[in-house]
Amino acid sequence: MAPVTLGADGEYYNVNADEMASACAIACRANALIFLTDVPGVKNAEGSVIPWLNTTQIDELISSTVISGGMLPKLEACRRALQRGVGRVRILPAAQVESLA
Repeated sequence: MAPVTLGADGEYYNVNADEMASACAIACRANALIFLTDVPGVKNAEGSVIPWLNTTQIDELISSTVISGGMLPKLEACRRALQRGVGRVRILPAAQVESLA
């Protein structure tokens, strides 16, 4: 699916794909949402991938500016999905897609 939406003004807009994926998962009442990305995952201040996060840790990472750029909207989309009933969200590098099988 292309992340395009129709605005109130009748114009089409390109929206953030993470937001679209989150909204689709919520609407479908999905058990899981998986983001495949070009980075290894969410990293801590030392640069190591964090294997598990909860929504409180997301707030801490944002307020301490450990995360930035494209990971900010991705984690906000993750949070929204979890808060609205999606059971689990994973962020994986696309190179590891075979691990989902």
